[in-house]
Amino acid sequence: MKAILKALYDFDETDKSYILRLSVHKYTDIFDTLDNYPIRKRDIHPGVTNYLEDCSFDIPLSRNIKIEFRIKNELRNADLEERTRKGIRNYFLYQREIIRKNSNANITKSLVYLLVFFSLIAVTFTLENIRHPINRVFFRTILEGLSIGSWVFLWEAIAVLAFKNRKYRYLRRVYQRLSNTHLVFKY
Repeated sequence: MKAILKALYDFDETDKSYILRLSVHKYTDIFDTLDNYPIRKRDIHPGVTNYLEDCSFDIPLSRNIKIEFRIKNELRNADLEERTRKGIRNYFLYQREIIRKNSNANITKSLVYLLVFFSLIAVTFTLENIRHPINRVFFRTILEGLSIGSWVFLWEAIAVLAFKNRKYRYLRRVYQRLSNTHLVFKY
């Protein structure tokens, strides 16, 4: 795996990080052209975001990455560099926050499913203690339906917590790494 990564990405031996290189004409090409906010609050251009995310998915989270921007048509501007750093950091921290909120919504949904499971099980056990139901076939059908329904809710709670939320945990770590990555500007 390490050999494949070194074939795909340049590796900086000094700080042991993989280098993601992007070439743009000017600083503002890094950001979405439809967003008129100042650079430190702008969204990143979708092409840049997709490239950085794809590369970050390729490289294990245990490895460091460094992003190198080659600015073709502008001279070095320390102020724009700093605002670009803040803009990229803010963007990925915001994405991480969105993922955190979605993850929390999944946890809440899972807790509701567990509550419904316990409610249905309680109703099922309570109804099973009734001695003389009016219509035995209908009554058994209701009990079986409640029992099956409760297990469906339990499974969904487990699936949301164990499987669906796993993706969010991974994405949070990816966005955290991207927000903390070292940015280099070359001209």
